[in-house]
Amino acid sequence: MLIDGKRVEGNDRLEVRNPARPSEIVGTIVRGTPAHVEAAVAAAKRAQPQWAALSFRRRAALLERGLRRLEEDLEQRAAIFVRENGKPLAQARGELQSVPVRQRQALGFAEQLDEVQHVPAQNGFTFVTGRPYGVVVSIVPWNSPDVLAFTQVVAALLAGNGVVLKPPESCPLTLIDSIRRFSAELPAGIVNIVTGLPGEIGDVLTTHPDVAKLGFTGSIPAARHIMANAAQTIKGVTLELGGNDPAIVLEDAVLDEAVVSRMTNATFMMSGQVCMAAKRFYVHESRADEFLAKFRKSIDSLVVGNGLEPSVTLGPVHSQAGLARARELVDDAVRRGGHVEALGRILDRGIYDEGYFMQPTLVTNLPDDARLVQEEQFCPAIPVATFSDDEEAIRRANSTIFGLGGSVWSKNTKHATDVALQLESGQVWINSHGVLAINHLAPYGGVKQSGIGRKSGLQGILEYLHSQTITSYEDAATGAP
Repeated sequence: MLIDGKRVEGNDRLEVRNPARPSEIVGTIVRGTPAHVEAAVAAAKRAQPQWAALSFRRRAALLERGLRRLEEDLEQRAAIFVRENGKPLAQARGELQSVPVRQRQALGFAEQLDEVQHVPAQNGFTFVTGRPYGVVVSIVPWNSPDVLAFTQVVAALLAGNGVVLKPPESCPLTLIDSIRRFSAELPAGIVNIVTGLPGEIGDVLTTHPDVAKLGFTGSIPAARHIMANAAQTIKGVTLELGGNDPAIVLEDAVLDEAVVSRMTNATFMMSGQVCMAAKRFYVHESRADEFLAKFRKSIDSLVVGNGLEPSVTLGPVHSQAGLARARELVDDAVRRGGHVEALGRILDRGIYDEGYFMQPTLVTNLPDDARLVQEEQFCPAIPVATFSDDEEAIRRANSTIFGLGGSVWSKNTKHATDVALQLESGQVWINSHGVLAINHLAPYGGVKQSGIGRKSGLQGILEYLHSQTITSYEDAATGAP
């Protein structure tokens, strides 16, 4: 752990295991206690006022120095990331490389944030400025911990807050190393790390009276609990939650190899364990046969295995519980009469049988109330359905509690945009989808039960600022106060 700039050890440890080889212990972390949380929050509270006194541009300059440290030892860090997470090496390397690139975009808003906003006033003057919350807690999941943590942490720090970060207990090692490198360029105590089990330290983090804001990425059930805790002291919350993203393939969609490859990547990247993965395909009935033939061929080219093998493009599901649930969803699809095809090539049957692996799975002929359609599957199984007109596709796409992302695929951009504007989701892509399609200069987040607030762009930084309005009164005739 990292508390007040010092490394904190502990004898009570939690094991981190490799989902491709569950018998392999990749490392251990401290099993943190409520006392560790208290110390971390106190350190952030002490360090925050002096940090907040700096200008946005000065804070950005210091954060830039920290980001440079994230470009060091990339291959070594990526290999550890694969072992604790399961994703293929190319994806792990790409995630770590993307963090400083994306966060420099956030730092680019510093000059704009330093400008005072003047508002016309009837008497005297009015201006609006931003004040940091104080201490922010950041809680992130295991699927993309570095990207998700730094998106929250850099925005909170640039805004002038102190931070306490709780890494995911099943995939914490690379993130802890990244934060240590990054924080070495910052004042002691402004960034702190507390590791441990949610059931043991989560409530202390989310109810602490000195914590003013919670940034959380994770599941809807966990968010409900966090919101209830935050309500006790009326804390601010920014929540990015689950998704069940529809991908609508219109009648005039281009289905060449490059496009279908993008669809496959948007669906099966990180073995489908991405909040904004494509999770339901709705294909115009006139293109269904062509789509399925090309999509099936593309999925079948995936290679399943240990992510450290160069040829592997699909790693394991992250946990035993996740794999069990994935199998339940597929079994439910079979019981409901769905046509299930397990595709892809298994690189090594021995490794496959030992780890938490699942072949990429294509499912058709499912009713809309099937679990694989209604729930966020978070696994490499994808349902494909057909529709006859735009209205039907939009209605079925919107028939969900989720509203994170979606996509429309069409040769006609105007037609696709007209459909996109009717989707109930925080972001919609046209002829692309998911993680690699995000424009990080723009805000992203969910509607309905997929979240509250926004990340990235200027709005993502404003999430960690209160506005403060200063207004003077002066007599219009004399100019006297």
